Amino acid sequence: MLAFVFTSLVAACGGSKPGGVQSASDAVAGTGPSPNPVAASPQQQTQQQATPRWTEPVRDVVLVTIDTLRADATGFGGNARAETPVLDRLAAAGQVYDRAHAHNVVTLPSHANILTGRYPFEHGVRDNTGFVLGPALPTAATLFSAAGFATAAFVAAFPLDARYGLARGFDRYDDQLPARDDGVQFRSTERAGEQVVTRALAWWRAHGERRRFLWLHLFEPHAPYEPPEPFASRFADQPYLGEVATVDAELRPLLTPFLAGREAPALIVLTADHGEALGAHGETTHGLFAYEPTLHVPLVLWAPSLEPGHRHTPARHIDLLPTMLDAAAVAKPQGLSGRSLLAPPLPHTASYFEALSANLGRGWAPLRGVLQDGDKLIDLPQVELYHLDRDRDEADNRAPVERRRVAAMRALLAPESAWPPRRTSPIRDEQRAALRSLGYSGGQADAKRQYTVRDDPKNLVAVDQAVHRFIDRFQRGALEEATAIARQVVRDQPKMALGYENLAQVLLERGQTAEALAVMARAVREDAASPPLLRQKALTHLERGETDAALAVMLPRRTSEDPEDLATLGVVLAEAGRLPEAKAALEKSFDFDPSNPRAHENLALVALRMQNWPEAEQQSRTAIAGSDRLHHAWNYLGVARLNLGRPRQAIEAWERAAALVPDDADSLFNIALVAARLGDRTRTKSALERFLKHADEAHYAADIVKARAMLKRLETAP
Repeated sequence: MLAFVFTSLVAACGGSKPGGVQSASDAVAGTGPSPNPVAASPQQQTQQQATPRWTEPVRDVVLVTIDTLRADATGFGGNARAETPVLDRLAAAGQVYDRAHAHNVVTLPSHANILTGRYPFEHGVRDNTGFVLGPALPTAATLFSAAGFATAAFVAAFPLDARYGLARGFDRYDDQLPARDDGVQFRSTERAGEQVVTRALAWWRAHGERRRFLWLHLFEPHAPYEPPEPFASRFADQPYLGEVATVDAELRPLLTPFLAGREAPALIVLTADHGEALGAHGETTHGLFAYEPTLHVPLVLWAPSLEPGHRHTPARHIDLLPTMLDAAAVAKPQGLSGRSLLAPPLPHTASYFEALSANLGRGWAPLRGVLQDGDKLIDLPQVELYHLDRDRDEADNRAPVERRRVAAMRALLAPESAWPPRRTSPIRDEQRAALRSLGYSGGQADAKRQYTVRDDPKNLVAVDQAVHRFIDRFQRGALEEATAIARQVVRDQPKMALGYENLAQVLLERGQTAEALAVMARAVREDAASPPLLRQKALTHLERGETDAALAVMLPRRTSEDPEDLATLGVVLAEAGRLPEAKAALEKSFDFDPSNPRAHENLALVALRMQNWPEAEQQSRTAIAGSDRLHHAWNYLGVARLNLGRPRQAIEAWERAAALVPDDADSLFNIALVAARLGDRTRTKSALERFLKHADEAHYAADIVKARAMLKRLETAP
């Protein structure tokens, strides 16, 4: 048997896990200063007015970004419960910016802001999916490389994969994550910070003869919160802080040599891409709102020539690139929106921010805003204005009574940030699965011409919480409860594609295929069927042998420029026996996505159907080179090798497939048949037993009968 590739729908944004911190008060118990900017002490005011002491350029620059680190989750940020001795030591010897802010509350655009020194509406990356940083703008890597620096980046999670454009200019961009089957949901797409630091230090030591720019990204504080021991036990009641303590320990080998004076003079910049809500304003993690728990970030600058102390002047992510260039005496390009923090501060500095994931993924109102002089405007259908210096919890919305200030701050919103943005790349289902496994939505909702208070995320927070509960139950295998939650979301939001995706997914997981198809059909009727839902609908029809129904779904999308549409169309056409058309559709997908290993996997299937064994072998090997977790590609490789007269190599390929997916009945049955032909009784018996354990009676009835007969003969033979 030859199985075709199914594209699983995946749950929506979230990532909270059982036992995780569910409220802001839980997360910051024992904290001192608020995470929000407050009035500076007299000592801080004196420090911030002093001109930074900068005697000579640093030799090297190190940028450290810690994902999802709240500004109040460290000792130097005022948290008495935090266990961050390494970060606290760096902060004590460096400059701490108490009023630092991000411009986005998700990972990819936030890092694009840092590396380009420009706002998201300038560089064009507005969310974690559907956007790629283009080649036009210089970045930290291109600028340092042009100045003769050795450049390297070591990142810990899929949102910063090289495919999103951040790798340009780096001599080495290390984004090697744990192997994953690209279609499997909720599989980890991150690596431990210890691995990131170890690999980064090896590169650092190997390039000591040159000036160096190094960027490290660590992911631990991101949900789900699962700190290792001893921090799991120490922070059993606050696992988020356990993750923060973990990342502090992981950074010790990197930061200690600088603090001890064993490295050449360097500038170290340490910040977070965004914070974490932990229940504040009803938000579970991040990405929905832009209140201070997610927008306010820690920021430390350390260098031997910097005067230590706290700075109460505003600081922005877009200021980090000009600061790094200034410290290293590298020329700054024209057009940077940020300014060097090493220069005297300017009065009335404003900072733009946005949170667009809920709009792009759910169709809710887009969130834009601006900070200036301690005031914060959140421009939504229900506009919000907060005076952060005296309202650190953002509890007193002054917009209804301070309309002039609202108007003045709205005027600071750049016209270029107008809505909606244009996506710069299609979203592959593999990308969607990887990002949603980390709690990001990755949807494709259409923009409206006008948004009302009904679209304001503040009025939809209960839906967001329900989505998080769905993910939690799904991840824990509580599928009946997950189904009930998904049904309620669809009832409450009948036009939100995400609800249908989640409900169809859990029904498919429970084997309720007919009902899942009915849900997907309703999504089509409600004009709420996303491209991934349509692809899943087609593939589900194929699973049921309903080829004509699958063709009816996919043939209207044959002119699509989405490579996932073309890849799925190719599979459907192959199952319909229209092999030349299938091959053409799959090859066309490379025009839009040249590096999609699943398209090569599907081309291998087409080649097998055409009995072109050399082509099937080549396409399988190309797919595996792109992702060695594609178990169907290993199965197809085995079939090709068998027909090319290499049965033992065929068995090796099938065993790789079965190792990746232990219930891969196709590969197990193939192993049994060929091993029996080779007289390998032990391997035959083992494969038959595993096949009979996992094979579905509905799909493998005839093969099950044959397998039982083979096993009986083996057991009775002398």
